[in-house]
Amino acid sequence: MSEPRTIAVLRKNNTEEVRVRVTESGGCKLVDLRVFTPNARSEGEPLPTRNGICLVRAKLPDLIKALQAAEREGAR
Repeated sequence: MSEPRTIAVLRKNNTEEVRVRVTESGGCKLVDLRVFTPNARSEGEPLPTRNGICLVRAKLPDLIKALQAAEREGAR
């Protein structure tokens, strides 16, 4: 598995953030959207949680369309 490369960081609330990352595992190119939380043991880098999704990059256009549909629906 290649080292994940962070593309964007979005604040979720006062303590958590969502990171959009790209990586590769077993020859599959992946997009990972994961919630990160503060490291309770130190002031260091936030830690990833199990909350999130990881999907093959080929599915990214479908995810974008779904998010755009959610945005349109929310604007009603």
